[in-house]
Amino acid sequence: METKEIVQSITGFVGKLLRARFGKGPEALSVFLDKQSVVLTLNRFTNPVEDELLAREDEKTFRYTRELLIKSLIPDIQTFFEQELGLPPMNFFYDWNIGQASGMITGLVRDESKILKAAQDYPGRESVHKQIADLLGKVQTTPDLILSWWIDPDNLLVFRKGLAILLEKEFNDLGQSDILKTAKRKLEKGLLWQDARIGSALGRQMTDLYIDWDFDRDDSVLICRFGG
Repeated sequence: METKEIVQSITGFVGKLLRARFGKGPEALSVFLDKQSVVLTLNRFTNPVEDELLAREDEKTFRYTRELLIKSLIPDIQTFFEQELGLPPMNFFYDWNIGQASGMITGLVRDESKILKAAQDYPGRESVHKQIADLLGKVQTTPDLILSWWIDPDNLLVFRKGLAILLEKEFNDLGQSDILKTAKRKLEKGLLWQDARIGSALGRQMTDLYIDWDFDRDDSVLICRFGG
């Protein structure tokens, strides 16, 4: 199946699935595909119940509800990817930008040898990796591995592995990964926006930032979106 056909199939299937589970789909759904990853961006995506939660500034309940719903979709998406499209087994990551009513769902191949092959050398790469490593070194620990590649001209995927400290591992073992993610997102996103100069290193303006972790595998995906 050609890449264009795969993208069209994913767009149709995921859009229909979101409408069935959420009552409405995003106003815009974009799919970016390469040999190692599938990245879906969802723009202007909220339903009336979530709008009410946000109006009450109840971000905690919004995120909890949204994560439960998306988590329930992953098995259907995995089955469709593997059985209908013939894509390799993937692990999935997801995050939301509440202020812009946008979201990201990323599937990344489980075979880490393929991820290693995805690494690209592009202008500004060393600076991007150093900024991320330095920032994380201040708040937890420097990752054992950082890889990155452009999945399209405006979206940079950063893969990080070996970054959890013992306290985080204990929280995960105790079943508190939701609380852990909430705290880490607030901290890391704030620092990446305020202190890191990723956009400057690439000569681009960063317009959106999504981040998620798989604590069992001790890895993470960061999606940086750029404009201009």
